[in-house]
Amino acid sequence: MSKKIVLMVVVFAFAKALVAQSTVVELFTSQGCSSCPPADELLADIEAQYGADVITLSYHVDYWDYIGWKDPFASRAFTLKQYAYAEAFGSSGVYTPQAVINGNSHFTGSDGRKMGRALKENKISDGGALSLGEIKKTGNKLFTNYTLPNATEANSITFALTLKERTTAIKRGENRNRTLTNHNIVIDQTLVEAQQEGSIQLSIPAWVAASDALTIVAYATKDRVGIIDAVTKEVL
Repeated sequence: MSKKIVLMVVVFAFAKALVAQSTVVELFTSQGCSSCPPADELLADIEAQYGADVITLSYHVDYWDYIGWKDPFASRAFTLKQYAYAEAFGSSGVYTPQAVINGNSHFTGSDGRKMGRALKENKISDGGALSLGEIKKTGNKLFTNYTLPNATEANSITFALTLKERTTAIKRGENRNRTLTNHNIVIDQTLVEAQQEGSIQLSIPAWVAASDALTIVAYATKDRVGIIDAVTKEVL
């Protein structure tokens, strides 16, 4: 192996070491938005490259549904979540694709260079305390307990149920005749006031198959924005 190749390997390893464990990337996207597929692909690339070091969430908003294609994963609740971020960031409006990093910075979700810098520069300083207990399933309901010893430092905890992957043939709208694959799709979510311990419930939509891979993502937030702790657990 040449010295040049060795140097490239060392630099790459160092760059990955700079990424904080459990950095959270929230992508606001839509199957009805022609600018979104590159951002969806970037989200998948992040997961493949960084693994558990970065938690990725795909929130599908509903304000593109009018243009001819109704996104099957879109939710008005996710649109309102994005508007809440816009208000907190002092933005004049919302847009897709939008990436939000650890709840405290945002940019166009398909911008790979900005994403790379954000993953190196943003980190959760107080992570490691939030944990999830055993996940129990009854019908289409999931139940679990959580603990957050440093609850006094947080205002709220968000629990998101994610679907690992789904491919959709788009028949109308800006992406008509395209086949899109989305990753880590949020399919249900609940928000609770931060406490040292508690229990939550999430619902599995009827269209989810028994073979689909599901994960619960939990993250604690301070002062509306700013994620201070995060954890994931697979639904077995």
